[in-house]
Amino acid sequence: MLSWILTSYFGRRSIYLWGSAANCILLFALGIAACVPATTASSLAQASLGLIVSVLFTLGPAPASWVIIGETSAIRLRPLTTGMGRATYYIVEIPCIFLASYMLNPTGGNLGGKCGFVWGATALICLVVAYFCLPEMKGRSYREIDIMFTRHIPARQWKKTDININDDE
Repeated sequence: MLSWILTSYFGRRSIYLWGSAANCILLFALGIAACVPATTASSLAQASLGLIVSVLFTLGPAPASWVIIGETSAIRLRPLTTGMGRATYYIVEIPCIFLASYMLNPTGGNLGGKCGFVWGATALICLVVAYFCLPEMKGRSYREIDIMFTRHIPARQWKKTDININDDE
């Protein structure tokens, strides 16, 4: 519920990008902590970083993504876009569950905390894509969003673009 407060003060893009960047850094730190010799300190560092990643993800990118899903399409295409997005998420999530289980399993990949490198790299790719493709829609009406999509305004310029809602698009 704390994310509701963050979403009302900061833009969805800002929350998503900064939260993803923090998680990416922490996931790589988790992987590095797993590379040092196994001691009580390195185990505690891995456990702590895993918990921090979980908390930050549930404060930032995870809840912001639900807002983004509901806003990031033209009104006419919203049901189709949301449905396709959710279906794609589930199609990708199922192999990821098996992959994560395999990577952590001592008789499988046996990566342990080094999984932080795998998920950190994935998070970095998602961060780069979001930086270039995710527009800021905070404070925008559905009409403004439709006009901006129609005009093909680059995602990084949405926040500073002035739109007249009376324009005929």
